[in-house]
Amino acid sequence: MTKPRFQIAFVCAALVFGAATLHAQATRTWVSGVGSDANPCSRTAPCKTFAGAISKTAEGGEIDALDPAGYGTLTITKSITIDGGTGSGWASVLNSGTNGFNVNVTSNPASSVVILRNITIQGVKQCVTAGCQGLKGIRWTAGKALHVENCFIENQATQGMEVVLAAAGQLFVEDTNFTNTTVGLTVTSTVSFVSGQIEHCRFMGETDGINTTSNAFLTVRDSYFGAGVGGNGAVRANTGCQVNVANSTFANNIVGVNAGGGTIRISNNEFFNNATAIVGTAESANNNKFEVILRTETSLTLSLLNSFFESCIGWLYR
Repeated sequence: MTKPRFQIAFVCAALVFGAATLHAQATRTWVSGVGSDANPCSRTAPCKTFAGAISKTAEGGEIDALDPAGYGTLTITKSITIDGGTGSGWASVLNSGTNGFNVNVTSNPASSVVILRNITIQGVKQCVTAGCQGLKGIRWTAGKALHVENCFIENQATQGMEVVLAAAGQLFVEDTNFTNTTVGLTVTSTVSFVSGQIEHCRFMGETDGINTTSNAFLTVRDSYFGAGVGGNGAVRANTGCQVNVANSTFANNIVGVNAGGGTIRISNNEFFNNATAIVGTAESANNNKFEVILRTETSLTLSLLNSFFESCIGWLYR
């Protein structure tokens, strides 16, 4: 074979190989507890783990679970959706001694979007030896936007979620439970600002609930903080951070809201049975409810009932 023909053959082989590689990445892939990572991750031949499926999923694509199973920890480096409940089951990740998801988007980080939906991230704390629980349920270090929807994050030694960015980012957490994760959610950025929406979430059995440490602007709505949350605060705004909290309940905590050098605005919240409801100065809409109001309303109700029964007894003995 002459040299030009050899070069042409080499180019053709490279094009064929590249086309095959491109074809191997599907927009939607599937995982199953009875699948195999040697499969193409199609619905009829699913993979077994998230890690096995992600390399076969195109950027911006989606991995869906077909049945209830454990699908393993995952490092995410591109835009993708992981949905554990699209099929007939629910996805679980057991992350004893490690992180459940590391979100470190290196492919188009300035425009990337990662969505984690319908997943239980379980740190496996049902053991007697130290360090057997998970480290962090989700750790986000690079990327434009992260959505966490309808997830359960449990039994983590450090944080349920840790956001530590070196650029601007957008965080959205909805309908998610944080249970026994030491700190539910930590948010910081070393350069620009992280903006976040936290809605319909529950933080239970934590040392801290939501802890903003640097360059974080969050709005928290319709959420519950209870069962011992709040060494530094169920919600804390550190210097340079701003947190708005509305329509939420703080019950049985050490500290409810902590304006730790930052700005906290509170509107239409309920504070019951907390050792300290507010530390520092919070900007209030003057429509929040505190335990003393509940006691006053209860006393008033009992007084009205007593008056009613006394009237009834008086009528009977006429």
